[in-house]
Amino acid sequence: MNPSIIFKIANGIAVLSWLVLILSPNQTKVIRPLRVFVSGLVLGGVYVFSILIGNGQAEGDFSSLESVRSLFANDYFLLAGWIHYLAFDLFLGTWEAEDGAKEGINRWILVPVLALTFYFGPAGWLMYLVFRFVKRFLNKRENFT
Repeated sequence: MNPSIIFKIANGIAVLSWLVLILSPNQTKVIRPLRVFVSGLVLGGVYVFSILIGNGQAEGDFSSLESVRSLFANDYFLLAGWIHYLAFDLFLGTWEAEDGAKEGINRWILVPVLALTFYFGPAGWLMYLVFRFVKRFLNKRENFT
């Protein structure tokens, strides 16, 4: 299958999954299927498929930036790299939503966090950790007085 077509399908699946995660009236019911089925099985499966198809067709490795550039010159390895981002960012977003519910963080406050995680995974996670720290700090302060 053409890597460009797989790219478009994977992006569509990821966008739809993020919309479901953010807009679902009951996030707790969608978190596990998104984490296990979409992030793990579907995107993980496409990732493995891309690596297997591209194996032996690419030069390069992970020893230097130049070698990674050479590796990603192969469309299947480039696709695998992109799917890696999609899968892990979605996994992280489901974790943020689940942990946020446990921490008592309003789910609508998490919307910008989840959006940032979708676009820039580690920055969104950092933002979530700051929100969680502030929430815990305010709770301790409230319980202390």
